[in-house]
Amino acid sequence: MTEGTFTSSRLPRENIPLPDGSVLRRRSLVPDAAFIDAVAADVEYLGKWLRWARRPPTREETEKFRAEQDADWDAGRSFVYVLTPPDRHDAVIGGGAMFPNGAAAVLEIGYWVCSPATGRGLATRAAAALTEEGLRLPGVEAMEIHCDRANVRSAQIPPRLGYRLLRVEPDEPQTPAEAGQSMVWRRDGAGPRPTPQAP
Repeated sequence: MTEGTFTSSRLPRENIPLPDGSVLRRRSLVPDAAFIDAVAADVEYLGKWLRWARRPPTREETEKFRAEQDADWDAGRSFVYVLTPPDRHDAVIGGGAMFPNGAAAVLEIGYWVCSPATGRGLATRAAAALTEEGLRLPGVEAMEIHCDRANVRSAQIPPRLGYRLLRVEPDEPQTPAEAGQSMVWRRDGAGPRPTPQAP
């Protein structure tokens, strides 16, 4: 991996099916209205941990961010997905992303699920799919997950997927719920692939 970019011929899949039939889709493949509706309906829950979801997004903001994410994808800089239910591309129940975080040969992933879809293992399956997809990219030797120590539900996911806790480091809180202590988890590409154990 060179300077955090990937060649256009070796980008991740735009659609990643999960075992339950839901699909991680490249953000630009899903209507802006579906993204806006999902976040606006769940601001109180999502805004606890996602700084960009602390208020309903406007159409103009959504269009701008989607265009930026599309350009980053095409340039091989970062890859943003939304999670859609089985057999639908016009509804959003969560999302995820892969992006360089400054560490050599490492991609970091993030994930989120709307409150009506929690408790079904979707975040675990989405994180597992992003982990495997990232490790297949050229030059990627390890994946990382960073989450605030106070986000107990999110912190349960990395060890299920074979990540090991590297360290806990101070991090400026971005939302009211965060404690300002970031847990840094890493999984190397070598070795057997664990089967995700969703709750």
